[in-house]
Amino acid sequence: MVQSYSTDRMPGGLKGALAVVWLQAVVNLVFAVVLFHENRNNIDHGYTDDSGLLVTGACVTLGTALLLAAGALGAAARHDWARRTVIALEVLNILGGVLLVLLGGTVSGLLGMLVSAVVIAGFGSTKAVAWVRRR
Repeated sequence: MVQSYSTDRMPGGLKGALAVVWLQAVVNLVFAVVLFHENRNNIDHGYTDDSGLLVTGACVTLGTALLLAAGALGAAARHDWARRTVIALEVLNILGGVLLVLLGGTVSGLLGMLVSAVVIAGFGSTKAVAWVRRR
């Protein structure tokens, strides 16, 4: 039996997940700026050993922030590619959380995985998929 949902209003679970994704995008943007600043500060003081690592981390973090923001905007505009993009980023975040737990960051790793699981549940729910696909 196929369930039918109202496609007029955005489901509450998707609204909450979108709010979390926007928060993640802002946090990633701020962290990227901090990494760029730290790199500039290190270079000004003659420490260039980890410059490449800091710039790479900052660029990846900035790219993640931009992808999360694009995914949130696209999902709000009912584009299915955006919904799938956010889910893919959150899966990568879960894998990073597993790695973090294995390296000893148990609390932050588990918290990150939990947040990602909540976002995936919001974006992957039947109601969210039906709303995005206007069914």
